[in-house]
Amino acid sequence: MKYEISYHSDTTSEGAMGSRAQSVICDKVLAGLPQLLDDLQKLSEDQDTADVVFILGTSEERIFAHRIILIARCKSFQNTKRGEICRIPGCSVLPSAPGAPSPVRLPHIEADIFRQFILYVYTAKIMLQDSKVFEMMTLAQDLGVEELKIACEEHVRTTMSVANACTFLAAVMEIQDKASGLQGAEGD
Repeated sequence: MKYEISYHSDTTSEGAMGSRAQSVICDKVLAGLPQLLDDLQKLSEDQDTADVVFILGTSEERIFAHRIILIARCKSFQNTKRGEICRIPGCSVLPSAPGAPSPVRLPHIEADIFRQFILYVYTAKIMLQDSKVFEMMTLAQDLGVEELKIACEEHVRTTMSVANACTFLAAVMEIQDKASGLQGAEGD
């Protein structure tokens, strides 16, 4: 992968380049990128500075996040009206004390899959599993992370085989059952 790095020379002598910007093409990864990813991963685990807490599943496990990161990466956080936290299907946002993280309840989402999703949002790192890829795809669609949704679709397209077709079918049926249960609960 090639990256273009531009730099500016302050040299003003006749024989020098003057103030003209130059571009250099590098074959190396951008300097500092591994450290940036490590720092973002640590930030994804930092509860002290988080301003959003997701309350997940029937166990109500809590996963903390930073709204500014979510706004940068998730359309469901970008496309909000003044005073709204997010627009995620099936969520409820609870009132919070001043200075406390805003609680977002997602009873239909498992904590383990959401934890992987948050790590992806912060670092763009993900390890897709056949048994959970459709849950991740649905989550990516609901929260508006298009590149993750595409990665999930690509995973299914490139790994589908006789050996894992039943795993994929079972995963889809589980999501369908959850969606039916969620619609039934909303109708009550």
